[in-house]
Amino acid sequence: MKQYETMVIIDAMISDDAIQAEIQKINDLIVKAGEVVRRDDWGKRKMAYQIKKKTHGFYVIFYYKAETSVVAEIDRVLKLDENVLRWMTLVDYPMSEVVYDQNQAQSTEEIAPIDADDAEVE
Repeated sequence: MKQYETMVIIDAMISDDAIQAEIQKINDLIVKAGEVVRRDDWGKRKMAYQIKKKTHGFYVIFYYKAETSVVAEIDRVLKLDENVLRWMTLVDYPMSEVVYDQNQAQSTEEIAPIDADDAEVE
């Protein structure tokens, strides 16, 4: 099983009960054949641009472990749902598994600031 992250923007103009029902429906799809690791509810926010003539959306992010068939099923269901404005699914790499090489990191001491007096003007 891979780890995935799906962000969903739900229409904020529907009732709070309907928003929770949409979130529960997505959660149930994941739990059928996977495991929800974490869920972040960002709440109602103003969007940067209109989507389907809507200016506000309810943002929620699901972090879960599942097979690729679950992701395909979530995409299929969200595509048909008129209350879902946008969604995006990414393969999630947990930070604990990422290895950073300290030798390759550039130190801030190596970067010298440029003074205006030292700069040559042609």
